[in-house]
Amino acid sequence: MSYASQFIIARPSLQDPNFQQTVILLLQHDPSGAFGLVVNRPLPPQAWTLPFPLYLGGPCKSEGLLMLHGHQEWMDLQSQKEKQIVPGVFIGDEECVKQATQQHAEETSGRFLMMTGYAGWGPGQLENEISQGAWALVKATSENLFEINAEDKWASLLPSIIPQPSNN
Repeated sequence: MSYASQFIIARPSLQDPNFQQTVILLLQHDPSGAFGLVVNRPLPPQAWTLPFPLYLGGPCKSEGLLMLHGHQEWMDLQSQKEKQIVPGVFIGDEECVKQATQQHAEETSGRFLMMTGYAGWGPGQLENEISQGAWALVKATSENLFEINAEDKWASLLPSIIPQPSNN
C-alpha cells in the first residue's frame, strides 16, 4: 500500500530533532523507499534571498528548490516535471520557482511553499517507523497545507491522530 499523497504526522513520542513535531507531505512511496517534504518548518528570514519564506523540506540536501503550490495556472501543461500531488496541490521544480519569483514576486504569502531539502527513507524504513508508532497518517488536503499557518500545522492536525475519550 502506498502512502504517497498523504501527510505523515510525527507523534508526540518522536524525539528525533530532525522530525520532532513535523508534518510531512509524502510525494513518493513505493518499494524503493519514500520521499517527502516537511511543510511546517519555515527557515529564519535571514536564511532566504527570495521575496517570500523558504521552508526546510527535510534534513537531506537537495540540489535546488522545490515548490508546492495551489496555482494550476502556473503549471506548464507540457512539463513532465510538475504534477498534482493531491487535488489543488502541485509540485514544481527550479524552473517553476524561477517563473513564480519573476511573475509573482508581489505575492509574499498565499498558496505556495518554497522548499530546500527533503526527507527520505530507504526500502521498508518508513513502514517500520509507522508500525513502531513514530508517525501517523492523515489525509492531505490543499486546505490543511495552505490555510493553516506553519507554526500551527502540527498542533492543528494532531487531534486527528489522537483518540478522543468517549463521553459514555
